[in-house]
Amino acid sequence: MTRQRKYSNSWNPQAGTVFARPRKGTGRNMARLAVIAGKGALPATLADNARSLGEDVVIIRIAGQADADFSAFEAFDVRLGAVGRARDLIRDAGCDRVVMIGKISRPPLSQLKPDAAAVKLLARAVGRGDDALLRVISDFLAEAGIETVSPEQFLPGAMMPAGIATGMLDDAMGEDVNRGSAVLDALGGHDVGQGVVLQDGRVIAIEGAEGTDGMLRRIAPLIDPASTPAIFVIYPLLGKKRCVLPLTAECVCWHWKQEV
Repeated sequence: MTRQRKYSNSWNPQAGTVFARPRKGTGRNMARLAVIAGKGALPATLADNARSLGEDVVIIRIAGQADADFSAFEAFDVRLGAVGRARDLIRDAGCDRVVMIGKISRPPLSQLKPDAAAVKLLARAVGRGDDALLRVISDFLAEAGIETVSPEQFLPGAMMPAGIATGMLDDAMGEDVNRGSAVLDALGGHDVGQGVVLQDGRVIAIEGAEGTDGMLRRIAPLIDPASTPAIFVIYPLLGKKRCVLPLTAECVCWHWKQEV
């Protein structure tokens, strides 16, 4: 008998006790939320949602990356690589929490120009991937009493619900899910990519430096449309809960066209 399996993509990093520094010019503690914004509309959507939930929001725009309209918010520009200045701005604005959201296009290393704090952080994460770098930055912010929080709580409508959202997974597909999870668990300590695609027990692709979108583009001709659906298993950065998506060549091509 076919059994329905349930998987969840929700995740929450462990939260610690933090204390907000008083905002300059005031004698009281604030409890504000900083949004470090990259490219796309999601940072602005998150900021609007957070405000509607009663949050006092401050925007830290990554210069040359953030492209949404933040005119309704108190906002500061910080160049990519100025981690020390970003922490100072967040702390001096009276924020006790920060959320990072939006796409970041990596410039050539010669154009990065990291500040002194960023040089030290890069040294800690050298030879490792994005997850390690985000953890190092999160720890650096925590030293100033700033907690890194998940964007999930401010984007409830944008998150995939728990369980299976695209039909049923039979036992064979469930085995692909478990195999994909095992692959990501084995690679997790090396910070090699967040995602893996499998079909009929065979690993088709593991996400590399090209990122998730790049991986999905290149696997379209590798999926056998006559076979069972391919399975895409992905772990979010800074989290261990998995998200599972059945794939077909058609839906991968659709994703590619939408992105292009």
